[in-house]
Amino acid sequence: MKAIVFDTFGGTEVLHEAEIATPEPGPGQVRVRVKAVGVNPVDGKIRSGALEAVFPTPLPATPGGEVAGVVDAVGEGVDQLKEGDEVLGWPDTGAYAEYALASA
Repeated sequence: MKAIVFDTFGGTEVLHEAEIATPEPGPGQVRVRVKAVGVNPVDGKIRSGALEAVFPTPLPATPGGEVAGVVDAVGEGVDQLKEGDEVLGWPDTGAYAEYALASA
């Protein structure tokens, strides 16, 4: 899948498109086909490395802490959501991608 990633800390110039593995939902998670993401000031601070002491960020990383989309796959133990449900929330993986994982 396509995603926006960064391999080093810095400004917006470190962001680039990359092909990464499509995530599979684990127990208690859903996979969301991303329709919209929030662009939050904290994303820029994480990307710059300024919050590394608070939010350690293994590189490469996909930014994005707010996501809206459609449930595409459901992990084991998830019974309150199903494929096709529209959702909005905070992903477990970066949202600047075609798909993101989120805890149900």
